[in-house]
Formats: sequence, structure tokens, C-alpha cells
Amino acid sequence: MSGNESHEEGHPHHPSRRELEKRLKKEREAIEKNLESVEHVLVIMSGKGGVGKTTVSVNLALALAEDDDVGILDLDIHGPNVPEQLGVTEPPKGTPAGLFPLSGYRDVKVMSIGTMLEREDLPVLWRGPRKSGFIREILVKTRWGDLDYLIVDMPPGTGDEVMTALQMLPEDARNVLLVASPESLSFSDVVKAGEAVDKLKGELVGIVSNMHGIVCPECGSTIEYFSDDYSEKLAERFDTEVLARIPLDPEAKRKAEEEGKPFVIAAPDSRVSEAFSELAETVRDRI
Repeated sequence: MSGNESHEEGHPHHPSRRELEKRLKKEREAIEKNLESVEHVLVIMSGKGGVGKTTVSVNLALALAEDDDVGILDLDIHGPNVPEQLGVTEPPKGTPAGLFPLSGYRDVKVMSIGTMLEREDLPVLWRGPRKSGFIREILVKTRWGDLDYLIVDMPPGTGDEVMTALQMLPEDARNVLLVASPESLSFSDVVKAGEAVDKLKGELVGIVSNMHGIVCPECGSTIEYFSDDYSEKLAERFDTEVLARIPLDPEAKRKAEEEGKPFVIAAPDSRVSEAFSELAETVRDRI
């Protein structure tokens, strides 16, 4: 497939409502069967770009993978960064039996459109129906094998991709972790994501406050730089809890960038990696 493909919907035969419902029912059954060997599914959402949702998804997956078998499904069609962060460059193995993901760091299995593009710098120019169709196809065809946890990294917003993914997942697989940042700017967008979870019959597991304070490179203490913690307001709004506060750690970030690897691999003893390890333990207790 080509990342610069422009897909225009249209076909001589427009399926009837009954045909569409039959097709969706068949796809949902296939997805449910496909996930029978997956113990837990955790969907990571934010409703907003720029809050570090993929960073949370990848580092949480790696923290869980210390003791468990983990996969990560990257559904961010326009910004698929998961493969690069996990060191996966090859496309999935396609066979008549389905698509088989490749493994990255700590044997985390990865499925993403990012490894299917002709070039990584090509944009994906697809309209909504094409994106929804791709997501359904990936959910139907990917053969995950035995997993303890499958992390689903959602795109920003609450549009077609998010709606399609949550509606196609079995209801008991719609556990959602909302990623926010502590400032007011992200509040309304993450509220919308939380409301979408409720309307789409998801189960909100909790809130992760990312970029929560900054670790002082001199003394190691965490400096809070916002007077109000809006992640707590989010938790109150949805009657849930802030499960983790992930700090900005300049030294860990420097090591991660130098090595081209996620925090928990490049800087395992850092405060940020410690926060992800604690989050992994909390997730094990919650779902």
C-alpha cells in the first residue's frame, strides 16, 4: 500500500443497511475470536494531540513486558510513531491465515500502518470511510497469539478512527486510560474524550497525568510548575483516579534521544521510568 494514496469512496453497488449490519456482525465475531488469546486489552486515549499519548502507550507496554507478554496496536494512521520507538522497521508478515506482527524491544509485538508505507515520510491521504475500513481490517486480520496485555494506541480526537475501534472491540475489551497534562489547555479536549468513552460503552480505568512537573537535574526533586492540577479535576469529573503522574525528566530525555530508545529502555533508573513501572503495577491491579 502507498502512503500517498488518495482513496475516493464509491462503488456501483451500494450495500443495503441489512448487508452492512451483516458484514459488521461478521467482522465483530472475527475480532472477538481473534482476541480470545489476549487476556487484557487497554485502550490509550487523550482526545488531544501533544500530551504524549504514544509515549505513555510505548513505555507502559515496555514496563508491562518485563513480566508479561505484550502487544501494541498503533491506530494513529496519520502519525504512526510506535514502530520507530520500539525499533520495528519491517512490515508485518502477511499470510493467507492473517497478519502476524513483528516484535520490538522486550519482545513487544507491534502492528502499525507505519511499517506498511513505501516511505516513512509519505502522508496518508485517506478520507474517513477508508480509515475506518483499514481499522476494521487490521482488527480482523491481526493474529496476536497469546498475550497478557494488548495496548491500543488511539489517534487524537474522537473522530472516525476512535469511534470505529471502540465500537468494533468487544465490550469487555474497552478498558480506557485517558492521558492528560496538568495544564488547563488540555482539559476540555480530554473531557470530550471521556464523554466519548461513556457514550461508546467503554470502561474508564483512570487518568494518567503526563509531563507532570519537571525533575531538577541538580537535586533530583520534582518541581511543580502549574498552580492547579487539571488532571485531578478530570478525575473528579469522571469519578475515577489519577493513576500516575509522569514527570518531565531532562536527563532521561537526553539519554532516550541519544540512544533512539524509549525512556524505560534508555534510562531504566530514572524517575520517569520508575513512574511507568508503578503505572504498570497499577494497571495489573485494575484490569
